[in-house]
Amino acid sequence: MWINAILEYWLSSPWPIAIVIATAVHLTIYLVGAGTGTLLTTKLWPRFNIGRTLDPTPPRAGQLREEFRAGLVTCLIFGIVTLLYRPLCHGVWPGSWGQGLFQLLAFSVFNNLYTYSTHRLLHSRALIRYHRVHHRSVRLTPWSGYSVHPVEALIIGATLPVFMLFVPIGIGAAFFLHDLGMLYTTCIHCNYELMPSWPARHWLKRLIDDPAFHRVHHTQGNVNYGFPSRVLDRVFRTNKE
Repeated sequence: MWINAILEYWLSSPWPIAIVIATAVHLTIYLVGAGTGTLLTTKLWPRFNIGRTLDPTPPRAGQLREEFRAGLVTCLIFGIVTLLYRPLCHGVWPGSWGQGLFQLLAFSVFNNLYTYSTHRLLHSRALIRYHRVHHRSVRLTPWSGYSVHPVEALIIGATLPVFMLFVPIGIGAAFFLHDLGMLYTTCIHCNYELMPSWPARHWLKRLIDDPAFHRVHHTQGNVNYGFPSRVLDRVFRTNKE
């Protein structure tokens, strides 16, 4: 498959080329994801009365430009950190469907623990100065997800390399999980609720971190730290519907 050839080339390519390729992949995911999200939430879905905008006020002056610039820097940092995948990965893809399912489940548990704990730490006195960059986006947009300080970008980018220290995964699976996370992050910052008629106690709304749940974190700051689920917020009583 052509994707396997690209991944194998990336594994053996000189590090400057590997950084350029990885950064290009992250930029593509960021631009396509946020651009599509903007089109859907500001044009198409409102036109057909699908869902609702959570905060109708416009972004503050210069916000989109600021978010876009920060997002570009974040993608570059992701491209650099991705080099850590190379010595840690095992092959290209899982050896079997069972192995792939185990890796996905293991990463889901790890990701919830890692993102919740690091998010709580980013709200500590020692690190909040870095996290304030992200919280400048109170009225969220699809571009807000990766509007973060470089230190926070490093913490986010380290998610998979830390996981790979404990669970061996292929390079294809690593890129897939990271890019899936980028798209999900874009989604929860999109300032749009697709299912406003669903009751607040619907099992899916009680499980996942959705745009309405995450928006409360940006407006109040000390609640709803979880990603991509609300489970740990419920366990540690930091959830607010």
